[in-house]
Amino acid sequence: MAIRIIKGGTLTTLQDLGRKGWQSFGISAGGAMDQYAARLVNIVLGNKEDEAVLEMTLHGPTLQFYKNAIIALYGADMQPKLNGRLIEIGKPIQVQVKDVLKFEFARKGMRTYLGVKDGFDIQSVLGSKSTNLKAGFGGFQGRALQQDDVLPIKNSLFLGDATWKLPFQFNRKKPSFIRFVRGRQYDWFSPKSQQLFHSSTFTISSQSDRMGFRLTGPPVIREHPKELITEATTFGSIQIPGDGQPIILMADRQPTGGYPKIGEVITPDLSALSQLRPGEEIHFVEISLHKAQSIYFKQQQELAQLKAACHLKWNDF
Repeated sequence: MAIRIIKGGTLTTLQDLGRKGWQSFGISAGGAMDQYAARLVNIVLGNKEDEAVLEMTLHGPTLQFYKNAIIALYGADMQPKLNGRLIEIGKPIQVQVKDVLKFEFARKGMRTYLGVKDGFDIQSVLGSKSTNLKAGFGGFQGRALQQDDVLPIKNSLFLGDATWKLPFQFNRKKPSFIRFVRGRQYDWFSPKSQQLFHSSTFTISSQSDRMGFRLTGPPVIREHPKELITEATTFGSIQIPGDGQPIILMADRQPTGGYPKIGEVITPDLSALSQLRPGEEIHFVEISLHKAQSIYFKQQQELAQLKAACHLKWNDF
């Protein structure tokens, strides 16, 4: 035994960075919604960045450990308590046999990630441990965790508490804007509709999930009623269906789609987007592809530097 689920929380699943290379076969990439947070958890633990983690949504689970382990948390503030005492996020934490870790309702943000040193002892399916909820495979029996599930983890040495942590805390401030680059069908929309999309505030609908965020706001109407032959989608594609209400495709998106895409959310902003709740607002700001690439490369450099620093810490520990 390793970790027993006492309470499953709203939606707790195993996710890694996604099931790459299978969209042409109709299989969603899936993976963690906030991949930045998931990567940080593994980096601080000295794991591979694509190791599976627990993704906890809105209200976290209650877990009991039946094996000594080193864990780390990052993401929304779910007030994690180990045996009744609040613990820090963004640092390695030693847990021992019979310890109980309890999460509450997220004060801000939407998703928290829990990683285990050396990872969960779960079989990969098509090269990934991510849970595909729609198809019912991957992760733990292809579903969300439930009471009395037992989740195996790999052996982890007892090291005591580490002294290092991430040099920054989770940014729980709501983003004032979400940046995007123009989509393949941007020119299908009239200048008036384009301006409306740029200047309006949209609200995340309650009909939103890991597959996509439905937005409500002023309708963005196509200039001509063209039809689109279905084509590939990606994490962050902003589709405009016939009613003019945007849909942002998320981690569990369908591999292809037939709605025109007015834009694509830039990769570094998907983290902030994935932490927004239904009822919160989005304002879009267009940037150039060159600027988007610069932002992305800077983020990757920062993660690489952090990874190198954490690697040295583990070697010295």
